[in-house]
Amino acid sequence: MKNAALPLCFTLASGLFLAAISSLGFAEEPSPIRIDDLYRLDSPQGVGLAADGGSAVFSRRWSDRKERMVRHSLWRSEGDASHAKPLEAGEPDGRAPQLSPDGKWIVFLSTRPLPDGRPGFTSVPPYSDPATDIWLMPSAGGKAIPLAGRKRPYNRVFSDPFFGNVAFSADGKRLVFVADEAKEARSPEEVANNVQVVRQDGGEGYEGYGPAQIWTADLAEAPGEVGATRVTRITSDDFWYGDPQWAEEGKAIIVHANRTRDQEAVRYSINQNYDLWRIDLGDGSLAQATFGPGPDVSPRVSPDGKRLLYQSIPRRGSHMDVFNLAIIEITETGPQSQVLFNHHVSGEAPHLPPSFPLPRDCWLSASAFYYTAPAGVTTKTQVIDLANGIAAVEGTPESLGDEYTKSAEARRKLTPPADAFLKDRIVATGEVISWKSVDGLDIEGILTKPTQKGAKAPFKLTLYPHGGPHSRSTLGFDFTVQVLAANGYAVLQPNFRGSAGYGQKFIDADRSDLGGKDMKDMLTGIDHLVKSGVVDANRQFAYGISYGGYSTCSLIGQTRQFRAAVPQNAVTDLGMMWGLSDIQSWTQWEAGGRPWEVPLAIRDHSPLADAFRVKTPTLILHSANDRRCPLPMGKMYYQALQANGVETQMVIYPNEGHPIKQLPHQEDVLTRVLEWFGKHDVEGEGP
Repeated sequence: MKNAALPLCFTLASGLFLAAISSLGFAEEPSPIRIDDLYRLDSPQGVGLAADGGSAVFSRRWSDRKERMVRHSLWRSEGDASHAKPLEAGEPDGRAPQLSPDGKWIVFLSTRPLPDGRPGFTSVPPYSDPATDIWLMPSAGGKAIPLAGRKRPYNRVFSDPFFGNVAFSADGKRLVFVADEAKEARSPEEVANNVQVVRQDGGEGYEGYGPAQIWTADLAEAPGEVGATRVTRITSDDFWYGDPQWAEEGKAIIVHANRTRDQEAVRYSINQNYDLWRIDLGDGSLAQATFGPGPDVSPRVSPDGKRLLYQSIPRRGSHMDVFNLAIIEITETGPQSQVLFNHHVSGEAPHLPPSFPLPRDCWLSASAFYYTAPAGVTTKTQVIDLANGIAAVEGTPESLGDEYTKSAEARRKLTPPADAFLKDRIVATGEVISWKSVDGLDIEGILTKPTQKGAKAPFKLTLYPHGGPHSRSTLGFDFTVQVLAANGYAVLQPNFRGSAGYGQKFIDADRSDLGGKDMKDMLTGIDHLVKSGVVDANRQFAYGISYGGYSTCSLIGQTRQFRAAVPQNAVTDLGMMWGLSDIQSWTQWEAGGRPWEVPLAIRDHSPLADAFRVKTPTLILHSANDRRCPLPMGKMYYQALQANGVETQMVIYPNEGHPIKQLPHQEDVLTRVLEWFGKHDVEGEGP
């Protein structure tokens, strides 16, 4: 099952041999991408540019082949990217670096132990977000020191895009950040009796963490053993606060928080009643700044402090509705709130709706800002200058501002290329295709043709639907798609009804019809490719994750056109999904109510109900610790297929959550998918 790495001596010898060949004038031909390339992935992240534009710091995210794990370390490039080098010997863990306003310090997150070798915080499960602490290092290089050391009052610092943020005050003398506190969640009685009372927690990605709280740190002028002279807790309750922003010249902080009693997980699912809150750092008072029924999130304060930009959804709907842009303006008569345009109603929109989250550097001036926007299979950058209205301005931040242009040029010059090994690989290019579904609805998708030598149309096909359902497939490099293409498969990634990037009406189009017309959208896409002579009518396979797994299970219960199928971390039963998942609202919204309120809908839209119809050989993959689509759903579907005599197998991945992150497990998944498909791809036989 494993693609074992070549022995080191053989690898070196091969490299010397190829170098000798090249020196004779022969060029090595690019080779297909292979699963083993998982251990060659290497890219810069979080590039921070020095004020003079002459150097940059970044986090190197790379696959450590020896340890078979993803690592992060701090690097700096000076002059240009060819001079990039690590800031620390041995490349200990370093993430999300940023330079202090005066340019003297690099502040970063790290999972490393304290200087005395002991852990600096309580551990969390390996399938959760990694627990980190804040560290400082002189920007010129030198010894890294912890923010507060062993005596700090906080525990683990959040590093995710929803809650986590580490930000300097304008004068560079303070930090604001998000962390939980070091305390036992269980009562003394629970600990004594070794029991656990069920409590609401953060759900997928946050297991092991306590409530996200806001903290500030006063930084020392000349840090010694630690970087802070004082750490102050700003919030102190059981609610979760996130994305703190400095406001009012450091006198206040703006955060988003759901301070209602209707709490739910927020990872990949932003539909709860989050509001913006102002925290006065003088008296500690908390004041509500927005009052909408849905999520008001991602606050961004303008450079002059007079405007607060944020994202807003006017309802508590699907797990990822279309966001509106909203502004709070500070005027002489008080704050004035305005939604720039409501994308939930019909009408010609002056700008595209934003992706989540807003960029942290989104403000270009006191009146102009930029953001990214989902647009079908692409992502576009939009600029709005409020001084001239709310319509998007033609151009990008780089093309509209000299300062931004210089910064972007310097950043490109100083940033090393990602995944340099790809220059020696054959990389497939996806093409956008469109077709009409059964009811005439226009559907778009991405078709990637095989890169395997000798592959000829009509190709064998892998249908690879995205999750959500309110996510989308986009153009760009996808490792799974590339591996499938390298092994002779054309890959179809359909943006079926319900997908993001096509407006609110399109997102709502599959509500109360999961497994219905959205499946027809996919099947008509395949029919289109068969009629076009691109895809073989008799050599079709399906592989999907999460709602893509739901789609895979639904399809094999409705048709026998697939030779083999692989659902991964799939939703198979809406009743179990409501009862076991960390987002009950997902089932309630999509099915139209709770299990006892709409029992027929819960049953009829569950792939498990059609398991008796399945004849397709099915490999079921599932994470052991998935909070979003819990393991019992995979087990029950496996039992149902077994009971009905379907050829099936189930593989469980320990210490994995909803996304499978560990490199050996990713390798195993791709290897098993190819083997399962290959086993059932027999020439001359239909599905």
